[in-house]
Amino acid sequence: MNFTSASTIKRLSFYRDNGKTLKKRQHFYMVLRLLRKMERKETSQRYSRQKLLKEIGPKGQKLLNTAKVIIIGVGALGTTTANLLVRAGVGTIGLVDRDIIELHNLQRQTIFTEEDCNKPKAEVAAMWLRKTNSTIKIEVYPLELNHETGEMLKNYDLILDCTDNMETRFLMNDFCVKNKKQWIYCSAVGTKGRLFTIIPNKTPCFRCLFAVPKPGSLETCDTAGVLNTITTTIAAMQVTEAVKLLTNQTPAKELLAFDIWKQELQKIKVKSNPKCICCKKKKYEFLDGNKETVSIKLCGQGRIQIKGRTPNVSAIRKRLEQNGTVKETQYGLHFTNNETDFFLFNDGRCLIKAVTKEEAKNIYSKWVGN
Repeated sequence: MNFTSASTIKRLSFYRDNGKTLKKRQHFYMVLRLLRKMERKETSQRYSRQKLLKEIGPKGQKLLNTAKVIIIGVGALGTTTANLLVRAGVGTIGLVDRDIIELHNLQRQTIFTEEDCNKPKAEVAAMWLRKTNSTIKIEVYPLELNHETGEMLKNYDLILDCTDNMETRFLMNDFCVKNKKQWIYCSAVGTKGRLFTIIPNKTPCFRCLFAVPKPGSLETCDTAGVLNTITTTIAAMQVTEAVKLLTNQTPAKELLAFDIWKQELQKIKVKSNPKCICCKKKKYEFLDGNKETVSIKLCGQGRIQIKGRTPNVSAIRKRLEQNGTVKETQYGLHFTNNETDFFLFNDGRCLIKAVTKEEAKNIYSKWVGN
């Protein structure tokens, strides 16, 4: 039963029952009180086991019910994270994703089915989550997060990184440091996952820990593969840290690195970089748009040019050779398989066979990486 109808009745000037109009105010408020009582009872039952935990309790549950969290990326990490947060009763959840569902996503993206293929991830996820918990407000942003679209992040208490590329993470870091927003970094490739909670002015920021990598220097799920148990596990760990923050408790201070195949968990102590360009020098290169990957549509060629940083062509070639046909020239390399076709130049330009700029950016992030 959807008890959000109580708020709907409140906006009505009358309430109808069996064709009769109850015009008196006492009848209106009687019905409203009844619905609110039913809603409180349903909420109490839904979260009863969670409220029994000494780590959460009734007070913690109330904090969760009023919290606002936004998830960047609704893929393997994001679907698990959103599912757990909705079931935990986090009051408002935002979903940001520019991509559509593909068949290979179903191996690890836990709330999608075969019928969802070729549909926007954020919108399909929202429909599924609303059926799971109709009392939660789901806000959908089927767009690319960049320096021009990030203002909506200000409306949330906590930002969760469930994306698959470093450029977006550096952008989130710039935004959160500048606006003093707490966020949680989360990633998974192969059988390994990493997790770190970032609280501006209290912990090291993302750029304290990671330098801006050259394209091709980092593995991606599309070149190295990924085990679905690590995406589920590391996302669950992220949600645990999120619940700590939302209930005013202390999260893990270390960078957590977990290899699920070897069942090895590392807790790595990290320190702030006194020369950090972001949190110390207050320079927000990604937020200003100075470091954003540039895309240009080439008329008449059916290709879109992405201008990235100077790539590690040798490393990229070795990984791509396992996934398709690679032809290398003095200017760069040409890669083709049954999914894509692009030419990567040595200076960082990439000509991608694509219809839209968004599709080209997805291909670039997937096969070249950033």
